[in-house]
Order: sequence, then structure tokens, then C-alpha cells
Amino acid sequence: MGTDSLHPMKGKRLDCMIKLIATDMDGTLLDERGEVDLPRLERLLDHLDQKGIRFVIATGNEIHRMRQLLGPLVKRVTLVVANGARIFENDQMVLGKFWDRELVEAVLAYFKGREISDQLVVSAVNGGFVKEGTVFTEVEKFMQPDVIEALYKRMKFVPELTADQFDQVLKMSLVVGLDRLDQVSQEVQQAFGDQLMAVSSGFGSMDLLQAGIHKAWGLAQLMEKWQLDASQVMAFGDSGNDIEMLEMAAHSYAVANAEEAVKAVATHSAPSHQEGGVYQVIEEYLGLTPWEQVKGKK
Repeated sequence: MGTDSLHPMKGKRLDCMIKLIATDMDGTLLDERGEVDLPRLERLLDHLDQKGIRFVIATGNEIHRMRQLLGPLVKRVTLVVANGARIFENDQMVLGKFWDRELVEAVLAYFKGREISDQLVVSAVNGGFVKEGTVFTEVEKFMQPDVIEALYKRMKFVPELTADQFDQVLKMSLVVGLDRLDQVSQEVQQAFGDQLMAVSSGFGSMDLLQAGIHKAWGLAQLMEKWQLDASQVMAFGDSGNDIEMLEMAAHSYAVANAEEAVKAVATHSAPSHQEGGVYQVIEEYLGLTPWEQVKGKK
């Protein structure tokens, strides 16, 4: 299926169908500064609550960054973090899926000597770990200086990355640049077969996920719990780690800045993250006054 640029509702009445809206963060809901429009989101959540529509954020980020970005709104959304590995409701973890120690050791051995150049990050329940000397070279493209500073403070810089340091690994990630993204992805898939998935997460970054554990897996756990099916789901994304989620949702949107592979699987298109595309589609679906008009009255 390819995207179409028609009216998001495409002439259909969906108000009795949609019961869950899921969105990616970086490059999708977040603006070009890597920030959430909190007043606009709060207004949406108020209206979604009234209609009994659940709002889910599905992201490769971990819970710490979500708390920083969402502030008091973090308890009003359901969070599928670490690309599906952990689910939070009311800011409390309700489900987690973790790597086997053998897989952790194997991946660390594979990237031995490349930890700094490939900016390898191990995300575990007890924090994010990187090798001493690592410098994150792409974060200024999608994070504000204060967020970058918080990222460095939160990371644990260690002389060597060893499995003994981690309490339940959720995922690993790399920053290899757009020019090496496909090559490294193919290398990982060849080395680890059906154990791992290597998916792009935007800005030359890549997430290494347990095979079968992704945003769609996390979303499926929630759909089963809430007794929903795909026809009741609207989803938004921009990167490779959103593809399974968009394929699963009956009403899927690729934002205008999305990767071509993402646009190829989505059923609809939305304006870019710089234009607040996710907000625009949901506001139109809910029949709300455009946000610019609301702001103008204040």
C-alpha cells in the first residue's frame, strides 16, 4: 500500500471506529527542536478522554526522556518505550521484555573495538551505558541543548561494556550515519540471523531489537488487554522502527518527512513534524477548532 494525500478521513466516518491512537516521537510528534507542544497535546488528551480514545506514545526512547518531555502529562498517556520492550501506564511499568545474557554477550563481542566509533549504547533497566570517550555526533539535530546535557548526565560512561554491568537489557543502539546505515544493518542481520532486528530510528541512528519485539508487539499487548482490533487503531510514524506498527494499524499515517520505506506501508500521509502533522490529523478527526485559531484567542 502506498500513501495518499487525500483528506485524512478520505470521506469515511471514523468517529465510531477509532479507539486507540498511537504515535512515534522523534521526527513525528516532536517538532524540529525535539520538543512536545504540551498545551496542544493537553487539549487533545482532554477531548480524547471525553470520547474514550486511548493515546499511546510508541518510541525508541526510554522512560527517562519521556518523563522529561511530557512533564505532568506523562501519567495521562500510555507509553511503549524502548521500541516495545517496556510498557508504562500511569507512569508505572506494567510489562517488560529483556535480552538473554547470551545475546548481550554476543552483540558486545561483535562490536568490540567499535563501541566509540559506532556510538554503541546499551539501554538497560538500570540505565544507559556507553564506553568512555563516546561522543554523540547527531543529537544536536533533534535535541535542544538542555536535553543533550541531560542525556550525557544520565549515561554511564564505563571503561568497557560487559554483561555484568546491566540489569535486564532492553535494546542496544548505534549512530552510524545515513551513508553506513544499510551496510551495518545488513551486517547485523547476517551475524545474528533471527535473533535480532536492526531498524533505523532516524538521523543516521539504528536500534538493535530482539526479533519479534518492536512497537507493534507492544501495541498488540495493549490491544489485547483493551479488546481492540486493528480497525480501531490510528498510528503515526516516520522511521524504520515504526513500520510494523503502521502495517498493523488500519489507519496509518506517514508524516511528510518520513523515510520512503515508511511511506510505502502507510495508508495515509500527514503533514511533517515541523508542521505539527500528528496534531493536525487528530484535531481534524475530532472536529476541533484549528490550534492556530485557539492560540490567537488567548
